[in-house]
Amino acid sequence: MLLRMDSPAPLAAWVVLGAALPALAAVVAGLLLTRGRGGPPPPPAAPAPPRSGPRWAVDDLPGFLEAPPGTPGPPPRAAAPPPAALASAGPDPAPRTLAVLVAAGLALVAVLAGVALGTDAPERAVGAPPPASAPTSSAPPAAPTTARPELPPVPDDPLPGERGAGLLATRSVPLGRDGVTARLALGGLVLEQRAVGVTVGYPSVSVSVGTDGTALAHLRLPTWNCLGTTAPADPRAAGCAPTGTEYADLPSPALRVTRDGDGLRLTGRFPTYARPSGTPPAYTGRVYDLTVTVAPTGPAEDGEAPAGGALFLGTARAEALPDPLLSRIRVAG
Repeated sequence: MLLRMDSPAPLAAWVVLGAALPALAAVVAGLLLTRGRGGPPPPPAAPAPPRSGPRWAVDDLPGFLEAPPGTPGPPPRAAAPPPAALASAGPDPAPRTLAVLVAAGLALVAVLAGVALGTDAPERAVGAPPPASAPTSSAPPAAPTTARPELPPVPDDPLPGERGAGLLATRSVPLGRDGVTARLALGGLVLEQRAVGVTVGYPSVSVSVGTDGTALAHLRLPTWNCLGTTAPADPRAAGCAPTGTEYADLPSPALRVTRDGDGLRLTGRFPTYARPSGTPPAYTGRVYDLTVTVAPTGPAEDGEAPAGGALFLGTARAEALPDPLLSRIRVAG
């Protein structure tokens, strides 16, 4: 017999079949035992009504007066059927009909359980060996590879107030075997000439570049309005008015990265966004076409070295601040 040892369906069918068959046998046995039994005893015959009038022991005059000679006699009374005839009439059919219906129901349950057992999925024989597993390769496992991160693109020219900014603000690229990560803090540069004074910015840039060339750069740009024509070293001391901070995130391929030894050159158009208090980030509508260079300026310790470089916006240039704690570069490997 084929059995399935790892599926609960045959077990449930066997339980139903095991419960239905004994009940069916009990009902059939009850039918057989009650087959030859007689019905209930007939009710006792009603006693004949007493005759009215005086009783005469020997005198037949009362009978003569009631029925003179020539008077037709009363019709003969039908005799009660003997007890044997009543017994042969059989038992009451109602209990037997109910028992037949119960037996038919139990038989149907047993048939359904048998069909469930017969139509189950292909089984394997009890004691048969399990199917042979696919042969495993004896080759050593391949070296783990770093999956290329999925970086959503940013719009080239977003409208002022457009939503959807800041999705990449907390993201970075896995470095892999020989990736590079760097950050630069830069001096001020003029962003826009105004009728009276200039708008200046003091940017800082961070970038991560993976082994496969995938890159992601972040720009932070505090801005000020100043009355002069150049960006002062300390805008607060020069009396400039702060106008907020702009941010930008640019992934590859919009961000183009060129490696020269341990140095990097970044080029791309950075659409900036602001973070108003209590509302989601929104694009400012301003896009800066920037070029950033960064390279080590000293020996590396634990894979990290001080960095220097510059940021270019058109003809304006901002140099990295001479602070080795603010500008750093690290090469993996």
